[in-house]
Amino acid sequence: MQSTDPRLLTATDALEKLLTDLTPDPFDGLLRRDDAYTVVLAALRLLEASGHRRTTIGELHALSQAVPGGHVLGGHDRLMGFLEQAAAHGRIRLDLGQVHIGTAPTGGGPGHVWMRRLTQGGAAVELIGAEPWPVGTHTHDEAKAWWYCTGCRHGLGQAGAMYVYAIRQQVTRHAAACAYLPPLPDPH
Repeated sequence: MQSTDPRLLTATDALEKLLTDLTPDPFDGLLRRDDAYTVVLAALRLLEASGHRRTTIGELHALSQAVPGGHVLGGHDRLMGFLEQAAAHGRIRLDLGQVHIGTAPTGGGPGHVWMRRLTQGGAAVELIGAEPWPVGTHTHDEAKAWWYCTGCRHGLGQAGAMYVYAIRQQVTRHAAACAYLPPLPDPH
């Protein structure tokens, strides 16, 4: 992301306006969690509208700090919590320090996350399918899927895709046995 992009400058202006309409907590100077999460979602929508479908956690943090008044969102760890919440709500996909905005990466990316289980250490084990999960419906057990652990980086790649019910069992077993922590954020 380049800060000289006029579409991104417009997004920064819109975030600044949104921040001025919200009142930080007088005790810690930060926005309430719901308000801050709303701002993070707005930032993601603005980035997507400006043509940015992929960014990094570090770039989002830098953007939040560059917006006048953006300090009220909090630090890197707080932003990471909001991004994990957005990922759990299906608005983004976190993948090795990358933030894919929307339901999945563009350009034939690694797939769509259908399910997540946490390891003993807190890393996500993702059940992934080639197509988006049909909203409000149950996918057929014959649908093919694969899995990947963001902690130990073990998994079954797309080439080894199997039926959902088999992959779901593998994800559950791996999450129960793996003690790896979540990956560290990309420092760049």
